[in-house]
Amino acid sequence: MQLSVLVPLLLSGVVVAIYALRQPLQQSGFPIDPYYTALFALPILLILLKKYSFDDLGFRVGKPLMGIFFVFLLPVILYLRWYLMGRQFTLPVELPLMLLIGSFAEEFFFRGYLQEDFKKRFGGNIWISLAITNIIFASVHLVKGYSLPAAAMTGWIGVYFGITKDSQGGNSLFYSMAAHGLYNLVATSVNLI
Repeated sequence: MQLSVLVPLLLSGVVVAIYALRQPLQQSGFPIDPYYTALFALPILLILLKKYSFDDLGFRVGKPLMGIFFVFLLPVILYLRWYLMGRQFTLPVELPLMLLIGSFAEEFFFRGYLQEDFKKRFGGNIWISLAITNIIFASVHLVKGYSLPAAAMTGWIGVYFGITKDSQGGNSLFYSMAAHGLYNLVATSVNLI
């Protein structure tokens, strides 16, 4: 393993540790969500240190038609699955804006920074980048309290978001952010009773 690969792995470890300490920090009066703050702050810090630009992290239009198609594909499949099972949908009690902020923060760090960083470090190999990034993404969700199968499924969904950004969306972070936000909105709208 290249020594330079340790930097994104170390930053990923910081994110996982911050999530593990999230609840105690919030209970102690920490004024903002430390997890989402870290997910936004670490890539912005790298931009300020001139290691990356916003364009490097995927802030571009990309391929609009394919990107928009992949934004809606997974949420529509999820909706149809629940609909065919007879599940009812209600808008989440949580403010949908908060769902979007969380989705955007995770995409900014995982797909914008980590996926791009690993892709550069492994000679442009998207598959190695997707594998490492989404093992880390699944690990964060495991720390969140997901069961091992649910965390593994979340990792696979992260692969979908990564492909939406990279291959299908023309390397545009906007499409994976939108897909993640819409997916979370649909997933939290199902009435499981």
